[in-house]
Amino acid sequence: MFKKLISTKTHILCCLFVCAVGSCAIAQNLVPNPGFEDYTKCPGNYSQHSSEFRVNHWSSASLGTPDYFNKCSTGDADVPHNWAGVSNAQEGQGYAGIYVWMTTGRDYREYLQCQLTDSLVKDTLYIIQLHYRLSSYSKYAVDRIGLHLSAGQVKSRQDKVLPIEPTFSIIQDSALTMETGHWEVARMEYRAKGGEQFLLIGNFFDDATTRFYRIKFTPTQQEMLAMGSYYYIDQVSVTPRFSDQKVIEDFIPEFIAAKTALNTTYVLKNIQFEFNSYKLHPSSSPELDKLVMWLRQNPSVNVQLAGHTDDVGSARYNLTLSQNRAKTVAAYLTAQGIRQDRITSAGYGKNKPLIDETTEEARGINRRVEVKFVK
Repeated sequence: MFKKLISTKTHILCCLFVCAVGSCAIAQNLVPNPGFEDYTKCPGNYSQHSSEFRVNHWSSASLGTPDYFNKCSTGDADVPHNWAGVSNAQEGQGYAGIYVWMTTGRDYREYLQCQLTDSLVKDTLYIIQLHYRLSSYSKYAVDRIGLHLSAGQVKSRQDKVLPIEPTFSIIQDSALTMETGHWEVARMEYRAKGGEQFLLIGNFFDDATTRFYRIKFTPTQQEMLAMGSYYYIDQVSVTPRFSDQKVIEDFIPEFIAAKTALNTTYVLKNIQFEFNSYKLHPSSSPELDKLVMWLRQNPSVNVQLAGHTDDVGSARYNLTLSQNRAKTVAAYLTAQGIRQDRITSAGYGKNKPLIDETTEEARGINRRVEVKFVK
């Protein structure tokens, strides 16, 4: 069934995809304790006060009382069997749980909050991912759950819907779908405003707006579960969308002599120039020597060189700089015995960035020399 995304922020660049899938390995996750594995006290039962949620780096953002489940428990907060249902962790041994809706009509909510290990950088793209699952003893399923990113910590002295506009919310076509009751994953691409440090998970819509479905034959062993919708949360991540290696893999491959093909553009890695100059840094020689060797071994192939700069400076200045840098690489090749008639060079300045961002990480990736081999 198709599922809709309602976005409440203009910084979202792509759709949110929701599906029942396994976990994926993600590096550079800014969420501490993303799988709720580290705790200060093994849980025995559900929380009756927000302070009883003793999971490292996570806390309640209000007077609502999130719960913790782990295989270490000898009580009703065990994994996989616990007071809220039966479920293994999406990964590892623990997960959290929150009420996102109730039939009482008083907008009771529970929220999970953590501080990221580093603030988000303005205009940088991040992948945000959240795993969630309706507990098997919940009498109701709902159509939404969301997430909020903020510069400041949220501290509410009530247990109702927080008056906060979510960064994104997953809004499904129906409160009950084929995936309900399984681990589902919400994933989105987010362009940071800059300075976001805190992540908040929960339902940011009131009872009247949230659509629900009553599951007739669900066993209930706890009074609130008979009146509400309770979701397990696991494996939360906020990771930079781009890293140097990932850009090379996603957009333009790195030049590797043994894997070179005709009419394909490659990036020459580790080609360094002096600041605001087209003079090659000595550290560039190993990479260029690999290119020279390949061209010697393939004397019938010509090479096209293309220089690119970052966004700093005027268009005219960068165009000239990129042209001169490409010519400098061409001069290195001819100095090593490659015929000049086999080499063409061009500069494109800042007109063809790999990443349309103004961060230092993006600028470092956009400053590059490309090669293409042709007959």
